[in-house]
Amino acid sequence: MSTELERTLRGAFADHQPITLDMPEARAAAVLIPIYPAPEPTIIFTVRSESLPSHKGQISFPGGSIDPDDASPEHAALREAEEEIGLDPSSVTLVGRLDDMPTFVSGYVVSPIVGLLDGRPELTPNPAEVAHVLQVPLDDLVDDIRREPGFSELGRTYPTEAWVWNEHVIWGVTARLLRDLLARLGAAGLTKPPGETTSWNQWPPPEPS
Repeated sequence: MSTELERTLRGAFADHQPITLDMPEARAAAVLIPIYPAPEPTIIFTVRSESLPSHKGQISFPGGSIDPDDASPEHAALREAEEEIGLDPSSVTLVGRLDDMPTFVSGYVVSPIVGLLDGRPELTPNPAEVAHVLQVPLDDLVDDIRREPGFSELGRTYPTEAWVWNEHVIWGVTARLLRDLLARLGAAGLTKPPGETTSWNQWPPPEPS
């Protein structure tokens, strides 16, 4: 597959050497950031099942722990995406990788892999892991829906920067990954980069008094 979107995405990562973190006390994980091209560039997120042991009910990218049998973070991200949402790995072209990101609270180091799909996929979410799938147009993820830490939505106060899309709150580590992605895509001219934030100066969160 060779399209203008693929060339732009590859260009956004061409000069980027991703930072990898070696944190022996943390568990290694990988997520896939799936983007499909039509009718407009769209990012796929998942809403995690309430039955999961960590980050339950939160918006995430498909992914999970890197297993000993996984050849690489890329392999783990594709495997997990297939297990969680039924995404065919053969439909994904890997175009880049963001910096590793620690989750702080749940003790993971996440390797984010960016993949371009060959079209809008037919997905089958695994209900044990995924409550439902969100397909968010890239052009919707603008500063008009971005919130600074300490905002409230539907009766809950959030400690980090977030994007609130159709009452879905993208926050925590997923928001940090999204900021990194949008900054890179903004520099490549694919979207507007996010505005400045003080959110991540507040991590790790303070201990309760």
